[in-house]
Amino acid sequence: METYPRRRLRSLISLLVLAAASAMNNIWAADFSIFGRHAIDAAPESLAGFEGTEVRVLRRDPRGLVAEVNLPVGVTVNPRYAGHTAEVFVLEGQLRLGHDSRREMLAKHDYLHIPSIAPAVSLHAITASTLLVFFDPARSTDGNALSVVRTTASDWSAGMVSARDTGIALKLQVRDLYQVPQSGQRTWLLRAGSDLTLPWERHRTIEEGYLVSGDYRLFECLEGREQRFDYRPGGYFYRAPAIVHGGPRSGSSGEIVMLLRTPDKLTVEFLPTCATPANP
Repeated sequence: METYPRRRLRSLISLLVLAAASAMNNIWAADFSIFGRHAIDAAPESLAGFEGTEVRVLRRDPRGLVAEVNLPVGVTVNPRYAGHTAEVFVLEGQLRLGHDSRREMLAKHDYLHIPSIAPAVSLHAITASTLLVFFDPARSTDGNALSVVRTTASDWSAGMVSARDTGIALKLQVRDLYQVPQSGQRTWLLRAGSDLTLPWERHRTIEEGYLVSGDYRLFECLEGREQRFDYRPGGYFYRAPAIVHGGPRSGSSGEIVMLLRTPDKLTVEFLPTCATPANP
């Protein structure tokens, strides 16, 4: 028969385990951020549906998974992750998309959105290819149809949000890849030159970015001080809401292309300094 002190000890241990789990959940719910991560620095690993490829995971957590995937010629992958919607961006190469009776080619900077409930999709590498893959928990706004977006030289438009909302015109161009008007969820490309100057800013939503080409130094205001992160192609960040970033010392040596994503509407608040209270 279990003694009273032993029962108390078991109860105490159970409470501590529950408290630790609750604390961890709160950490994930409240804030975690990734800055200055690069795909080349991540160890290759395996991922279901991507057998025969080199997978380098940039982020894996309760909010989803982000990975850079290198496909040798002739390899076929099935970009699925149970219960998740996929977004695929072609960084390099040429692939054949197979979906029901649909057959078409995907090339550099093409984009594919695959809802979690869409029928099976295959991607066959015609040439050695590199993909940027995002898996997010399914949302009611995902729809059920696969969509393809192709990026050409004529698709870029002047960035309007900053000028419209703040009166500050930034020298950049954008190419929208995916948008959900109901929630503001958005995936897009940003293109800018070395003359792009950023003020300090913050957002009310998570923002993540991957540097497709060029080099970029980006300052984050962390723990009350400026911290610099240098990005090269394959560089990735995942920023929690309300973190002040940018600033006049952020910039590049030449043209950059960056892929950006937000799960909700992106509102931009410009600030005079890094040292601004944390809550927007």
